[in-house]
Amino acid sequence: MKSILSSRNQFSGNKTAVSHLILLAGTLLVGFSMGRWLAPLAAWIGPVLFLRYAREHKVGRGFLLVFAAYILAFLIGFGAMWAASWGIVMMATLAVTYGLLWSLPILADRLLSPNLRGFSATLVFPLAATTFEFLNIHSNPVGIWGATGFTQFGILPLMQLASVTGMIGITFMMGWFASVVNWSWENRDSGGEIVRGVGVFATVLALVFISGYVRLNLAPLNETSGTVRVAGITAEPAREMGQRFDELPDPDLNSPAARQMIEAHWERYFSETVREAQAGATVVLWPETAGGGTASTEDAHVTRAQEVARENGIYLAIPLWTMPDDPNSEELLVNKLLVIDPTGSIVIDHVKYGGQIFEGGYRVQGEKIVQTVDTPFGRLSGLICWDMDYPTVVQQAGLSGTGLMLVPSSDWLEIDPIHAYMNVYAAIENGMSLVRQTEGGLSIVYDAYGRVLAQTDFFGATDRTMIAQVPVKHVPTLYTAFGRWFEWLCLAGFLIVVARALTLRRLVK
Repeated sequence: MKSILSSRNQFSGNKTAVSHLILLAGTLLVGFSMGRWLAPLAAWIGPVLFLRYAREHKVGRGFLLVFAAYILAFLIGFGAMWAASWGIVMMATLAVTYGLLWSLPILADRLLSPNLRGFSATLVFPLAATTFEFLNIHSNPVGIWGATGFTQFGILPLMQLASVTGMIGITFMMGWFASVVNWSWENRDSGGEIVRGVGVFATVLALVFISGYVRLNLAPLNETSGTVRVAGITAEPAREMGQRFDELPDPDLNSPAARQMIEAHWERYFSETVREAQAGATVVLWPETAGGGTASTEDAHVTRAQEVARENGIYLAIPLWTMPDDPNSEELLVNKLLVIDPTGSIVIDHVKYGGQIFEGGYRVQGEKIVQTVDTPFGRLSGLICWDMDYPTVVQQAGLSGTGLMLVPSSDWLEIDPIHAYMNVYAAIENGMSLVRQTEGGLSIVYDAYGRVLAQTDFFGATDRTMIAQVPVKHVPTLYTAFGRWFEWLCLAGFLIVVARALTLRRLVK
């Protein structure tokens, strides 16, 4: 009898150890597929293991450990990216918030799926995952950071799904995969039922990839007809100028030495702009904060930029970083983008609105309006860096028929290149090419299908100029035509599943 009990205890101990290994493996797979890392396949497998762990344990204990595992996964993926810039307290807050956001769909699956019969139970987790991501998209002050679809950067056929459902469609497919694998394992003795269920999922996934391949193959090639030459230039990093400014004997913005430094900085940009215009560029874009200066010097710099655009017949996009003349005043600085047309007129005057949770203490908050201008080559628009992380606002560009989006940006080493990669879905969803010129990160050009046309990394290049022939025709998408329909459909589906599960549970009782 003792030997039997000992064997049972040993079996139980081994099962517990295996279970914890499954949780650890899931944590590592999820953590190393997001943020600083990029492992698309790992992002599919990790949630499979989390679901397996949660379903094999009691609700409370299983949820709490999965919650902790997601916090650790977040720190693996994003900890090094944000902690140095925003501090441990903010990092911990974000880790707990995202850990909860990602683990609640696991809890929903654990509570609801046992009350549903057959293959329909596999829909609980993907619908819950899309619902909580829907809430994140519409309410998160840091924007769409942490969205599941970003893990699939580079898988172009799958990424085309965003043109129909938005990026959240990828979240649904990945969640459904995790649920189907677990359902198949739990029903492994029901051969025919498994074949039918897996067949349904495999058919849908195959259709997603096939339609993606077809869309890419029917897309026009990036030939010179129907394109414009765009030049992104980083003539002198603003942070380097800032370091030299701090070394001045009199670090006053209005001092002669500081004024001379600012003027030299602007002249470097004007000189390189003229060079690229003479080389054939139709559009020239500077990175965020490139146009630094004070309120009293802004008008002169803008006037000079208008002259350069008019004399060279180009569209010139200059970001301004305008500080108050009196450093002791309570005035906020202004971070905005001006787009100047070949006549010298300012046709877009956009003030940055994104990232206010981090930058709101020192800069003016812009309106969440996407401005556009009609040009001889198509409709052009412009936003600044963090602005692109709010898809419900960026969608205005797709609705207005924008064909070319200009995005001056400023990043730092720890978020290079993921922040630039995130912009690809905005291009696919809204059917537009996107040019992102970045100080302190990856400068990149996407077409409306997410294909990379040009790129240059700030930290690995000696010449930080980026040149590309960019398609400028707006590509209509179902996402643009019908809005965020799939998100609302998933939300409605999740509420129906919750109601159905609760009804069946009462009937069983």
